[in-house]
Amino acid sequence: MRIRLPKHYTVLITRTGQTPLSITFQPLPVIIVGLVCLGTPLAWMSALLHQNMRLNERNESLTQTASEVMSDLESLGAEIEDLRQRAGMETGEESSSLPAASPQSSQGGVAGSVPPEQLFEIAKAKVPQLTARLERQVRPALEETLAAEAAREAAFPDGKPLYGELDVSSEFGLRRNPFGGRGYEMHNGIDFRGPIGLAVYATAEGVVVRAEHSGGFGKHVVIDHGYGYETLYAHLFEMDVEVGDRIQRGQRLGALGNTGRSSGPHLHYTIYRDGQAVNPRYYIRYLRENLAS
Repeated sequence: MRIRLPKHYTVLITRTGQTPLSITFQPLPVIIVGLVCLGTPLAWMSALLHQNMRLNERNESLTQTASEVMSDLESLGAEIEDLRQRAGMETGEESSSLPAASPQSSQGGVAGSVPPEQLFEIAKAKVPQLTARLERQVRPALEETLAAEAAREAAFPDGKPLYGELDVSSEFGLRRNPFGGRGYEMHNGIDFRGPIGLAVYATAEGVVVRAEHSGGFGKHVVIDHGYGYETLYAHLFEMDVEVGDRIQRGQRLGALGNTGRSSGPHLHYTIYRDGQAVNPRYYIRYLRENLAS
């Protein structure tokens, strides 16, 4: 059954002692106007709620981003502090970062929120400070430290004096007299057997302080590597360097021979540390690796 609305409604308003007042209207326009009036606040409220939700999401996203930026800056500050220590610099108050909570620390209180804008302002202020500290203080000191470490490493005599496999004919330490008899002697280096003319190389960077001939070592070369290290290459057939020459690791010094007090062709190799002979087996990387295996 289909319901039809009347075309017109008449509302009669009676007043005591006065002529009644009548109002005639069509129901459909009134209903439409009522629905519009009712729907407008609902639509406005829905739009406002949606806008607030988007603002909250944006604020949470900004807060998270700001927190991540601050965390990255804290990590950068910690890395710069590590570089300061590597460079031998003392820790100063200007190098301190925001303190991080440790499991052992006693902390508490009511947590207050920090607006993301404030976090970004703090981060913006910290970036120039960290950059200036890195460029003006840490980098020059670190470069100087690394250069010193590189120089020390280059001067450390861990190279091989002969290419190829090293054939040890006499170890460092106490040994029988190689020329016969019952006596013993202290050998202050390692002897490497080889053919006459085999190239002999510097085991580290340094300066030649001796290149001469003597009755004991025959033709020999001594290199001062700095940092308390010197190396001796003895019984050479020939010498290719002179006193004062700056030598690089792996540079040819001469050729293996049988000069001086020698029972056969070989290279006598000694390492001095602070003037005392030490066992080259614990310095030459090739021999250390074979010893460990």
